[in-house]
Amino acid sequence: MARIEPELLENLVPLRELTPEALQALAGEVEIEEVPAKTVIFRRGGADGYARYVLSGTVVLVDGDNARRTMTGTGNAGVAPEPLARTAPFDSHAVAGTDVKLIRLSAARIQQLLASSRLPEAEVAEVSPEGGDGDALFYRLFDDLMNDRLELPSMPDIAVRVQQAIAEHEAGPADLARILQSDPVIAARLIQAANGAAFGGQRDVDALQPAITRLGLSTTREVVTAIALKAVFHSSNPLVNKRMVELWMHSSLVAATSQVLARKLSGFAPDRALLAGLVHDIGVIPMLTNAASYPALVKDPGLLEETIREYRGQVGSMILRRWNFPEDLIAVPLAAEDWMREVDAPGGDYGDLVMTAQVQTMAGGPAMPAADAAAVPAISETSAYRRLGLEELGITDSASIMQEARGEIAEAQRLLIA
Repeated sequence: MARIEPELLENLVPLRELTPEALQALAGEVEIEEVPAKTVIFRRGGADGYARYVLSGTVVLVDGDNARRTMTGTGNAGVAPEPLARTAPFDSHAVAGTDVKLIRLSAARIQQLLASSRLPEAEVAEVSPEGGDGDALFYRLFDDLMNDRLELPSMPDIAVRVQQAIAEHEAGPADLARILQSDPVIAARLIQAANGAAFGGQRDVDALQPAITRLGLSTTREVVTAIALKAVFHSSNPLVNKRMVELWMHSSLVAATSQVLARKLSGFAPDRALLAGLVHDIGVIPMLTNAASYPALVKDPGLLEETIREYRGQVGSMILRRWNFPEDLIAVPLAAEDWMREVDAPGGDYGDLVMTAQVQTMAGGPAMPAADAAAVPAISETSAYRRLGLEELGITDSASIMQEARGEIAEAQRLLIA
């Protein structure tokens, strides 16, 4: 048995419900199962008594309707948080898409530890289902979230393929070009980005592979993910879709502003800042798409907005963790509107960057709901103002980055909304 640190298990479903002592015990019982690419891990209808989590590599799950989804682990940086199978008998086939390493645990042992050592539900002690309508709704939503009954969006397939190619196969520009040529829209946006002010050379590029070479693999990955995310901000319900469009416009403006800020500060990658800005409100999406399941939300739009404000950060971080985003971006949804947050990050972090972009866009943008407007402080009052050294850049309550860099911000936003 390989030794796995308990910290690697604490965010896994349902292991996160265990006490630290139970996690410590379980970590000592982990087996690492190595499976070659294109090997069947288990078949639908079978059962072998194990729970498996993807430690590294990619596993493809195929259900009875031949619908496919992938689960990817990136080693210590991010174990896929869900088990490959939630039920026995298994409801899907599981096939190794690449060489994979799986964390394997006895399902019976997990249930034994859950039964004897579930964490006390301190997190919901103030949100009792016996309270008012709002409290009851919060409790139900929180319970669905914690038990993975809430439908969460999936990472766009093209972004997953690019990330996997770079992470697992040491892909070069030609390899990425072959993947991306299947999506003409994203290919065109990449060429547009390569010819933009931030990356443009003496002459424009007009083909995909030279564009990827100019951008570099890391920037290509972040830009592809950012552009592909637009598909997530969509609903077949016209009313919900209207709100999704508004959310995308807001997120793209925050992303563009974050990118421009990152270019003016040391220690930040502009392309990563763009992605951080785009996903800061990703938690709103399941709030909107699942609203119809909660009658109280349907009857009371004000309660829906209150629910969104309460949970969007937590849900957003959960989505990004499921998508195997890095920790510095997983923290962004929780930080984006925590104006007075204190964090041990000299020079600031991406949460600070996005928080600053939020304040700047809210102060210089269209009218917003009164409850939101009242909660937004002056930029100089935020904790990020000091950490980022914004005063030295000349950014003050009266001198906004929105005014100084309007053209740069507009160019970055056009890449996302065109």
